[in-house]
Amino acid sequence: MKEKLRRNWRLILGIVLLLAAVFTFVKVYLAEKEAHEHQVNQLNMYITALERNIAENLKYAGIQDELDAAIAEVKASQLELYESFPVELKEEDQIMYVLYLETLFGTEINFSFSTPQAMGMLSEGTLMGMTLTVNYETTYDGFKDMINYLATDDRIVSVYNATIEYDAKRDKAIGDVTLLLYLIDSPLLDYASPDVKVPDTGKDSIFD
Repeated sequence: MKEKLRRNWRLILGIVLLLAAVFTFVKVYLAEKEAHEHQVNQLNMYITALERNIAENLKYAGIQDELDAAIAEVKASQLELYESFPVELKEEDQIMYVLYLETLFGTEINFSFSTPQAMGMLSEGTLMGMTLTVNYETTYDGFKDMINYLATDDRIVSVYNATIEYDAKRDKAIGDVTLLLYLIDSPLLDYASPDVKVPDTGKDSIFD
């Protein structure tokens, strides 16, 4: 037996080397080949996506100038809409608003200050809402003037709640109105203080 092994050692060594080569091929080469093919497939997918994007961009290359003009027009329209809303309603704004309502009612009214609350997000700011409650006592004509004014108010206001009672003895409409005023908190807008007209106080000296 030993003699046979001595005579065939080259054959046995060849078989061992062949088995080692097969093991290396199966465990190493095939695994590397599979990983390489996976990378190639991924690169092909990326290349296909890029080619599709390039073709899509080239399709609209001729109207790029028109697209830029359309975007600018939309932004201008957006700003015009935003400018229809006040950017802030401070206490002085609320006072001036109520003073104007008093001219409609023809009598002094009571009210409570309010602070704005966020109602929704916009692309360039936040839509805010502020409730302003006024207690009124006015004539029938004054009440009609109030309804007409609220329907055409440039401040974009809606009636959140309202009550009315009629005092037949004094011929007065009595109640309260809660108004919902809208404003936009946006970096595109600047606050404008209310236009307060200073009354003429007469002469500087009573001796002139």
